Amino acid sequence: MKKIFAAFDFFGGGKTYEPSLSPQSSPVTVTSFSQPHVLQTRMKEEKMSHGGTVKANLSPVRLDMAHDAVVMYFCPMKSVRILEVIAEGDGDKIPAQARIEGLNVPADYKSGFYELENIELTSNGTILVKATEKTRWNFIANEVPVD
Repeated sequence: MKKIFAAFDFFGGGKTYEPSLSPQSSPVTVTSFSQPHVLQTRMKEEKMSHGGTVKANLSPVRLDMAHDAVVMYFCPMKSVRILEVIAEGDGDKIPAQARIEGLNVPADYKSGFYELENIELTSNGTILVKATEKTRWNFIANEVPVD
């Protein structure tokens, strides 16, 4: 492995930085442009309600770089496929806002459309899309998938 001498200080020479061999990952975020109302609609179609928690696949979602972050967009989403019901909802409305917890994408990801597999989806105060130990990103396409 090559050492890179990147900076010198006044008291003793260069500082060395060694590139890591382990793959790096970037956290995924949502913004005000991520269109969580599409996720909310797909959850309603699956008869989810406030207070419910499921393990599910989301497909497709779009990942793009924006403002030095990887942003997930729900706008192209066609389905929420429920794999397991963890907790039944209470019948009330699904919240309008969404947030993400623990989702990371490998450093070599491509902007495009993905199936997000094995996430935990909760509807309580906000919609929470949370990574599990089995969460995977499956690349679908660079362009909008056609049915």
